[in-house]
Amino acid sequence: MSRLTRLLDRFPLPRRLFPSPAPARPTPAPHIARRPPTALTGTDLVRSFGSGENQTYALNGVSVEFRQREVNLLMGPSGSGKSTLLAVLSGLLRPGGGSVAALGRDVWRMGEDEMERFRLRHCSYIFQGYNLFPALTAREQLEIVLKWGEGCPSREARKRADHVLGQLGLAAKSHLRPAELSGGEKQRVAIGRALVKNPTFVFADEPTAALDWENGRQVMRLLAENARERGAMVLVVTHDPRLVPLADRVFELTDGRLTRDGRADATPPPARKGPRLHLQLPQAATA
Repeated sequence: MSRLTRLLDRFPLPRRLFPSPAPARPTPAPHIARRPPTALTGTDLVRSFGSGENQTYALNGVSVEFRQREVNLLMGPSGSGKSTLLAVLSGLLRPGGGSVAALGRDVWRMGEDEMERFRLRHCSYIFQGYNLFPALTAREQLEIVLKWGEGCPSREARKRADHVLGQLGLAAKSHLRPAELSGGEKQRVAIGRALVKNPTFVFADEPTAALDWENGRQVMRLLAENARERGAMVLVVTHDPRLVPLADRVFELTDGRLTRDGRADATPPPARKGPRLHLQLPQAATA
């Protein structure tokens, strides 16, 4: 044994002079964009009217799938089955065949009371004719949804209703009844009523048909914000091809059959105009 070896054995050098090599860092996995989870599906849906030689099919074996955080357009010629499909998927019209699954539950196997609770808790509807209560003010149209559907205390319901109406540009008209509002204002009240409870599903039947283009585009932007910011699934029946660039997916029916199921033709533009929605989440009532 050499003299140097004996000295090293007797007086070992500090470890910091000979650091161990750093462990190799794992290569990060490539980022993979995930599709939003499925929220609603319809499978082999059938709905017919009449019987025998007079029987016609509004839906003939339609299967569709909708995801959270997406705006979907349902298009097609008059009589193609669009409104029927919307009603079947939203729990308003029982299909003659097939099934509807929402949030992992078979919608049409629910009992009547369970179905009503499900609609109150998760679904909102926007109708072409507004369907506002003539005797109620704009604020009361929203408050009644919260009081009846959620059992929300009066003070909290008023606060949330005023918040949404303010975001819709209707703060100064919250005390007016439908007869005192313009068509566009009534439509915005109807949209506010649909969105005030932060629904999981928004079903809209021709919500822009009575509006000019600028107001119709604003309606779609408000619905899109609700989908993006609150995770809702929005399904809109429309004849207007100008709405296609504002949607994520477009479905088309012809004679009760699905003839298109895919991405919209254009990327939706950012919502830069019109009031932005920042809806408040429901809060537990305090004693």
